[in-house]
Amino acid sequence: MKRGSPLSRVAAGLLLVAVVALLYAIVGLPLQSAYREANAAIGNARLALARLEDGARRQARIVASLDEFDGQALMIAGDTDGNATAALQSLFQEILETHRAELVSIEALPAVDVAAFRAIRLRVQFTAGHAGLTGVVRALEDGRPVVFLDNLTVSARSSRVVGVERPLDVRVELTAFRSGGAT
Repeated sequence: MKRGSPLSRVAAGLLLVAVVALLYAIVGLPLQSAYREANAAIGNARLALARLEDGARRQARIVASLDEFDGQALMIAGDTDGNATAALQSLFQEILETHRAELVSIEALPAVDVAAFRAIRLRVQFTAGHAGLTGVVRALEDGRPVVFLDNLTVSARSSRVVGVERPLDVRVELTAFRSGGAT
């Protein structure tokens, strides 16, 4: 093979392509992988930061509400379990109406003693849209009296139903507290 001949130029070009490919495999691929990992870490850090900022906003609301703390405002009204259960049902139905959700069923669960308080409990099922569900949960979370949610189950209605106004079926147990012993 002569220097400057077409065959030597092709061989030199192939050698150059092989060296570039080898350099890319040795340097480029690890850098590209490191870039992807760093990009994913940045995305996760941004999500964590957003959650921390949300937590800080909630903490500020809690601190503000503690300044105006009234223990009785945190508890459900009612001098008996029956009255307190009725008050909790009424409160929940108002919240559902406000957020355009529809009550399917409501069941009073037995009240239980928790320290010096009575836990008033309901098992409810309702249908709502995404915005309605968010509104109901926020109203329960931010409202007074304090209502705890347990065993929350959210399921979408059948995919065959198109254009349904309330596409989510929601089941949840609600707990509110009243002062006093068993009655």
